[in-house]
Amino acid sequence: MRKTLTTLALTVVLLLGLGIVLLATASAVRAQGLYADPHFFVKRQLLWLALSAAVVFAVSRFDYHWWKETPILPVGFYALVVIALLLVFCPGIGGKVKGSYRWLNLGPLRMQPSEFAKILTVITMGVWMDRIGWRVHQFWKGAVYPAAGLGLLAGLLVMEPDFGSTFVVAVAGGAMMFVSGSRFLYLGVLGLAGASLVGAVVASNANRMARIMAWMQGHGEENTSSAAYQLQQAILAFENGGPWGVGFNQSIQKYNYLPEAHTDFIFAIGGEEFGFLFSIAVVLAFAIILVCGVLISMRAPDRLGRLLAFGMTLLLVFQAAINIGVVTGCLPTKGLALPFISYGGTNLITALFAVGTMMNVGRHIDVFDERMHTQVVRNAAKHV
Repeated sequence: MRKTLTTLALTVVLLLGLGIVLLATASAVRAQGLYADPHFFVKRQLLWLALSAAVVFAVSRFDYHWWKETPILPVGFYALVVIALLLVFCPGIGGKVKGSYRWLNLGPLRMQPSEFAKILTVITMGVWMDRIGWRVHQFWKGAVYPAAGLGLLAGLLVMEPDFGSTFVVAVAGGAMMFVSGSRFLYLGVLGLAGASLVGAVVASNANRMARIMAWMQGHGEENTSSAAYQLQQAILAFENGGPWGVGFNQSIQKYNYLPEAHTDFIFAIGGEEFGFLFSIAVVLAFAIILVCGVLISMRAPDRLGRLLAFGMTLLLVFQAAINIGVVTGCLPTKGLALPFISYGGTNLITALFAVGTMMNVGRHIDVFDERMHTQVVRNAAKHV
């Protein structure tokens, strides 16, 4: 397991390093225009990275069994996240930015509670499913109760509205219920009901429907919809980059042609400057994280560890898949960060929280294996 954990750690470090390098070039023009400092976003990201490093160290050393053994921890975490999701609607603390209520303004810091809702989903779902044991097959305890807790989070996210985070939370929670043993019929009925409600909200949102229609029409020049502009510029960035890229700091699209070039669409700038090889390297890196996460989950010493490792792995890889799918035109345009690479402090903290949890479970595998080996040696010695 040490090789798996080392591979996971090195892959994450490489992605973080690549993210800083890419952010330095992707954000320079916007930072110069807004703050007269081309390195403004890089400096802030480095501060967040330092804080995130402390988080991943603490979480990796934190005994994940405490989530189950100390009920106040998941309950308190759930309450704090729900309160934070409500506070985004309060003037002065929260506020409307680009048509959505997603941020909390805490003095010099801005935080996005929806990122913590994703982590909360994995923790609370893992603890609940582990605690109820065989009762996971029951209708109420195995389906309705966890779905209700999940529905509250999803409902608050829809109100912001943040459909990307809603989708991630719903898929992560539903997947954890499925692998825990919840009956497929119950999950199907509840999932269909939830999807219908969210679908109705999306259908009533003109901006979201415009993005979906623009995506269905394609990203060619014949599509003159303003909703297709961002995707068209992203595709153009990949076309400019070709197989080898135009070179570091030579991007054209970052000169205010591609909106959100340093956040949601930073992958396109990487493809433009470093070419197709960069895109393949990033995809392979997340594939490695997926393999490491699956290995940790399969070898976890208990059910809670398996669920936590599975859930955290799913969060990282699923978000990366959605971001890459959006930027390359495989999915409708939706704002969702690329873990470890996109600019954003809250996303960075929660991504490394997920990695720390995976490493925590992995460390317990080594401890469990050592105990088992010691027990086998002792039993063998008794029979000599």
